Amino acid sequence: MIYTDNRDFYPTPEALFRRLLSGKRFLDGLILEPSAGKGDMIRYIIDMMGRRESYPIDAIENDPRLVNTLMGAGYNVVWNDFLTYETFKEYDYIIMNPPFSNGVDHVLKAIDLAESQLSDCEIYAILNKQTIDNAYNSKRQELLRKLDEYDAEIEYVSEAFGSQSQAERRTDVEVALIRLKVEQADVGKSIYESVINDIAGDEAQEELETALSTVVKQSEVAEKLNDIERLVIEYETACELAREAFKATQAKQSFYSYIDNVNKDENNVTGEFYSVVTLDKTYTAEDLNEELAKLRRGYWSLVLDTDEFKKLLTNEAIQKLNRQISAAQSMELNYSNIKMLLTAVYANRDEMLIDSIISIFKKITRYHMNEYSTNIHYYDGWKTNDAYRINKKIIIPISFKFDKFDFGTTYGTSEVSYRHINIKVKDWINDIIKALQLIDPAVNNEFKAINEREFENEWLRFKMFYNGNIHVWFNDLKLLDKFNYICGQHFAWIPSQGEQEQNEEARRWVAKEFGDIGEVKLLMA
Repeated sequence: MIYTDNRDFYPTPEALFRRLLSGKRFLDGLILEPSAGKGDMIRYIIDMMGRRESYPIDAIENDPRLVNTLMGAGYNVVWNDFLTYETFKEYDYIIMNPPFSNGVDHVLKAIDLAESQLSDCEIYAILNKQTIDNAYNSKRQELLRKLDEYDAEIEYVSEAFGSQSQAERRTDVEVALIRLKVEQADVGKSIYESVINDIAGDEAQEELETALSTVVKQSEVAEKLNDIERLVIEYETACELAREAFKATQAKQSFYSYIDNVNKDENNVTGEFYSVVTLDKTYTAEDLNEELAKLRRGYWSLVLDTDEFKKLLTNEAIQKLNRQISAAQSMELNYSNIKMLLTAVYANRDEMLIDSIISIFKKITRYHMNEYSTNIHYYDGWKTNDAYRINKKIIIPISFKFDKFDFGTTYGTSEVSYRHINIKVKDWINDIIKALQLIDPAVNNEFKAINEREFENEWLRFKMFYNGNIHVWFNDLKLLDKFNYICGQHFAWIPSQGEQEQNEEARRWVAKEFGDIGEVKLLMA
């Protein structure tokens, strides 16, 4: 979709992208696309690399609509404004089609970012030709000086976005293709010195506090906020130490090579220090990025270590949430990104809660879901109800067989407790309970033992059998109807609210199948 209200949104045609890379067919390393739009150049890179979907590319985009598109495609969105982007990462390439309105700022930022690195970086940029031709201000003059310093290659292209191009959005702007490489000295250039950020100001604390209140108890917000501030400083300090170690290793390697050459006798093939140079492992930029990635993953896990929201989810829904959090771990750990991730979790909360219910429904009905999954409405003449709803009794195969210690008996005693039953059984029952809790928060997993293999509370009764099966009975049939109603609505197997309002047959069918279930609303929705 082209957002014409975004005056700087001009998706890059593939032909122009390939011309920008000047025939380059292989990119080896970490890539930054700081004006990602809807991801066209990222897609071109992936295609060029043989559709390696996991290829390391970071994206930056400030239009929330385009950010949603990028995230929906599974791309790594690491920031929203390239001009304020700070990172400990080492990029091998920055490939960009910056806004025509202030491309000079974006290219200068790319060069500054490359200069602050400890390793080489190639920059490929599409720029308005007038930025080069008409250097009327100090910023444009500084850009020309930088381009000259790095011996940049500049190619002018007419009609790059014109009527003769394949551009999705047309303009007569003539462009300049910029190609340059920022190289570091052998021993390492004295570059940008990162320091530990100050603790967040009152405004940042207030915004982060609001985001935290959606996923932790109100009484725990202040404590969690203090933990986050501490963890952010720890992370930044750890990253600085990793960078210093990388710089020292590079200097050592360079010095070893130097003294080996300086002291080598011209009659000898190798010098006195040849064995030291060859045996000592070089610590590369790739190693540094891997170390920083491990630090990010570890600290993101600590920052997001709260079960206030997770306790509402089934095991499968928790795994899905964890995958989303894992995907976000390419972002730098700072207050803005923490707020953005917490806000995103909150925004997708209702969907995850529904998924939590649907996941247990699918698990229970998985033996016959495939047969009926393409049906539109079960009220349109179908006789069976096996797939669109769960009946009041279900049988679940858990394992090949059980022994007596799976049934809640503690070794050496005659006590029978739900706490001690087979872990797979407990996971199943707890997932059912969690799904029901989202509809009625009064539901709990406190069970009393009826006998050595059977347990019950107000909402469920279940019995385990030696053959590895459990039988489950739903005691609250009205709550079960609400559960089935939510799942049927999700799969469009039963009439929607709109259909019920417009179709008398649909209304009668729902009344017959579900009775008076009242309002069906999820906890926290």
